[in-house]
Amino acid sequence: MLARSFRFAVVTSFTLCAALLAGIACSDGDKEEADTPLPAVTAPTGNPPSGTITIQGQQFETWDPHFSNAAQDIAHFYMVWRGLYEFDLDSKPVPSMAEAMPSVSTDGLTYTVRLRAGATWSDGSPLTADDFVLGLQRTCNPDIASRYQYILNTVVGCDAYATSNGDPKATPPRPPKTAVEKEALRKAVGVRAVDATTIEYRLSSPQPTFTVLLAMWPTFPVPSKKIASVDAKWPGPLENTYNGPFMPSAYSEKSSITLVPNPNWTGKQRAQVARIVIKYIDDLSVANNAYRSGEIDATGVNLVELDAVQQDPVLSKELVEYPATRTIGLEFNLTDPLMTNRELRMALSQATDRATLNKIPNKGANVPTTNWIPPDRSGVSLGTYDSLIGFDISKAKASLVASKLAPADIKIALLLPDSPKNRTLGEFLQSEWRKHLGFDVKLEFADSRTVAARFNSGQFQIVINGWQEDFPDPENWMIGLWETKGSINKTKTSVAALDDLIAKAKFNQNDEARRQQYRDAEKVLLDGVNGIAPLWHTGHHRLVKPYISGMKESKRPGDVFVAGDWNPENWKTTKK
Repeated sequence: MLARSFRFAVVTSFTLCAALLAGIACSDGDKEEADTPLPAVTAPTGNPPSGTITIQGQQFETWDPHFSNAAQDIAHFYMVWRGLYEFDLDSKPVPSMAEAMPSVSTDGLTYTVRLRAGATWSDGSPLTADDFVLGLQRTCNPDIASRYQYILNTVVGCDAYATSNGDPKATPPRPPKTAVEKEALRKAVGVRAVDATTIEYRLSSPQPTFTVLLAMWPTFPVPSKKIASVDAKWPGPLENTYNGPFMPSAYSEKSSITLVPNPNWTGKQRAQVARIVIKYIDDLSVANNAYRSGEIDATGVNLVELDAVQQDPVLSKELVEYPATRTIGLEFNLTDPLMTNRELRMALSQATDRATLNKIPNKGANVPTTNWIPPDRSGVSLGTYDSLIGFDISKAKASLVASKLAPADIKIALLLPDSPKNRTLGEFLQSEWRKHLGFDVKLEFADSRTVAARFNSGQFQIVINGWQEDFPDPENWMIGLWETKGSINKTKTSVAALDDLIAKAKFNQNDEARRQQYRDAEKVLLDGVNGIAPLWHTGHHRLVKPYISGMKESKRPGDVFVAGDWNPENWKTTKK
């Protein structure tokens, strides 16, 4: 599935300077924390990398981490770049390119981070504070038009810079800033290099999750010696510079990319395989056949074949199954004349038998749901919204009558990535809606890259899509996604009560009150399926050859292609 994003585990407290978030540091002023700094970088020891691991993946839409919001892109990014922090196997932020956890001022508004001594880029040039300054500024740059700029709206000046191209549709219209004014706004963004190895971030409001953001791709560094300005074009795979464990050595669009160890990788774990080949295969039935024949070593499982894989005496032993924090549903383009009809959206949701959908096209692989936020994040029980938007034929028919639309006048297209599983899914929904509502829905299939591009540009009516969290908190399921002007609100949802609840929760330092506001926001979102009708919470099902280690041991909810794809430096193979 296309998914705007990713990931992780549980946040237990949001009391500022008292266990803010597992792994986030606070201080009694501007003093440094007592964390033990990572040692200066030394030459790697141990056996040299050996062997090749070939996996199934999907073609990235863009190679630019400061622009992208697509899951298949981000899975590539963590293989070749890293931020100041990265996520450990418990999904807690830990130092990566940083020497230690940040020093945080008493008021929670200033974060100071020192780089590890000796950190470098793949070309051997030093990794500097300026590289991280440029990276954040680039995400705030309106000409980049980052799809993830919204996560940095507490950084002083980021929003002002990001909106400096003006908005002719605003009331009153906002004219664009001049080049001189835009440059002044760039310089006013709250990030600076204190010296060559120290970065300072300034926030407009305390944000206890800020260290988490410093582990994410929108804050990744820029090789400033190669890309000298925020307006410079981002180089492609073979022209770029990297600070992660691997780097591309060959690339063929829509075919494959080959990664080799970064000779100047300065992370804690050196790469252990000599090559990773990612073959771009959208059709998992093709990928599963390639796995059986030994052409690839790890892949996602084609859910149409999941029963057979689970019962196969060999494949069942190579099957890795674990939950993802991901919700998939029907996303509606609320700028489309038909999709603006609340009762029609309700009818489509109420006419969808989620239990049978999971049993037949999804082969029992997922958890049927009407919840948007997974219960582990929201504290709202599974099934809470079933009576509101769940399967109920009589309610669906009543909603259709209330829509005041004649079935013959309803012309809807459902967009899906092309695969046998998705064709089965589309045909199931088409049949359900024809049977219960009396009209046909056109099915549109395209490759995953095209579907991502159409979704992001608003060229759809309904798309099967969803969200996998970026960080472990209910705010990640609301901010930017469902606010009227949210930067990744691709459905163009606009509900005043929803905007109000998200705005109140965003900086609420009372953890339980904040969480309740997000629960209330979820109810407002779903009452009228304002943008999405959730269908299921996803399960991961991966096949990994027995000669591979480090994949299943590094598995986490954010994986996209295969188990452990955020930490490929942990992978090993005994196959020669």
